[in-house]
Amino acid sequence: MRKIILASALIISTLSVFAQEGIPTSGDKDSQTQVFFEKPKPEWKEKLRYGGTFWLGFFGAFYIDASPMLGYELNDKGTVAGIGANFIFQGTFNRNSATNTNNTIFGPKIFVRQQVFRRFFAHAEYEFINAYADQFYSYNLNTTDPNKRIWGSSPLIGAGFYQGGDGRRGSFISLMYNLGYPNRGFISPQSLLGSQTPITLRYGFLF
Repeated sequence: MRKIILASALIISTLSVFAQEGIPTSGDKDSQTQVFFEKPKPEWKEKLRYGGTFWLGFFGAFYIDASPMLGYELNDKGTVAGIGANFIFQGTFNRNSATNTNNTIFGPKIFVRQQVFRRFFAHAEYEFINAYADQFYSYNLNTTDPNKRIWGSSPLIGAGFYQGGDGRRGSFISLMYNLGYPNRGFISPQSLLGSQTPITLRYGFLF
């Protein structure tokens, strides 16, 4: 009886040693097989940057700006270039006619962003906007119908900083300057110090 107990204890001790040394079990084999067959993520997908700007407010009326952006990291210095779109909805914007109570603004854009120092970055973009004629700096009351929708473009430059991230994830705040001011370009409802100033405040996210 004593020999049986000693033999049992020896077998149990041996199995425990093997378990600590990492003898693969059926579960380990399944996980190893899963890792072995898992396809590595392509390098170009690792360099994609998703995000956009979002703004909700009441600039004399209800206002929402949801502008997605898709970028690609060009190098390890934080240079990102890409495309985006502007989607803006607001209640009124200098409308002379009572029938124009809702206003939808939209258009594509291209951009480039460069990380300058730690979380600070420089940003430049060129946007194309479809909106009412009197929403552009080039509007002339004597020659253009304010209720006519037209296409206009705006070159913008600015700077900002990332919050809670390294430029790949998190939120950011930036100030943009409209280079077309005062002769051309879209008058953003997010302009600081009044609708006629060329400086725009933006708040966005990166995913």
